[in-house]
Amino acid sequence: MKQIKKIIRLVLLCSWMAFSVQTTHAQDSKQLDEIAPTSNPDFEKSDYRSKDGAEIVFWSLRPTQIEKGEKYPLVLALHGRGGRTTAATELGSDRFRDVFPCFVFAPVSTGKGHWIRPSELSEQGAKARGTTPMLPLALEALDEFIAEHPVDRDRIYVTGQSMGGAGTFGALALRPDFFAGAIPVCGGWEIKDAEKFKSVPIWVFHGDQDKVVPVTNSRKIVEAISAEGGTPKYTEFPGVGHDSWVKAYSDPQTWDWLFRQKKK
Repeated sequence: MKQIKKIIRLVLLCSWMAFSVQTTHAQDSKQLDEIAPTSNPDFEKSDYRSKDGAEIVFWSLRPTQIEKGEKYPLVLALHGRGGRTTAATELGSDRFRDVFPCFVFAPVSTGKGHWIRPSELSEQGAKARGTTPMLPLALEALDEFIAEHPVDRDRIYVTGQSMGGAGTFGALALRPDFFAGAIPVCGGWEIKDAEKFKSVPIWVFHGDQDKVVPVTNSRKIVEAISAEGGTPKYTEFPGVGHDSWVKAYSDPQTWDWLFRQKKK
């Protein structure tokens, strides 16, 4: 009888430990998803669940005033590995919000996920590395958001920094005819996909002293797009490291150029 009681206690202990571990992991995952990609308090947090049960959290901003019958541009802002998107913060600032009225859609990649890598346009490639490409789900959530808001479908843009810079190219690779313009900052992509980018207005930014993402990543893809007949803009900041998004997104000319782009 004593032996049976010991076994029962052992089983209960193991069950409690397993439950504690699962709860901790769930809390950690929740915390990762709740990290706001921008500190701007005007952004609203929402979540999207696909038909197969996959979930993604996103933060969105509306124009200060929405006129009846009017449609507004939308910017998909992809954060970097650190979880922040300076593009969203700048567009929501007092400095730019009224000058460039638009919707901003800032999805959140989980800690174990990424937007998409050049060699991972297929889901199988992502699973092989034990991480999840979140960009397809983010685009699915974006579709639903667009359907529910007065978005000008001829003026949908994408931008991102670092991991989000690569994600910007990834978004264009997945949907070559969807975006009216793109601003990849310190990202890069495989040159074999350059043909997909040639018809999209693109302005690439990078710092020549970037020690995290080599500046050659941007140089090569810009050269490849040009070779395919595209006309990408390229700005390389001398003496700037991996934070080239600070200069890129704080310049009004960057946004003035983007919002002038429209699908033909």
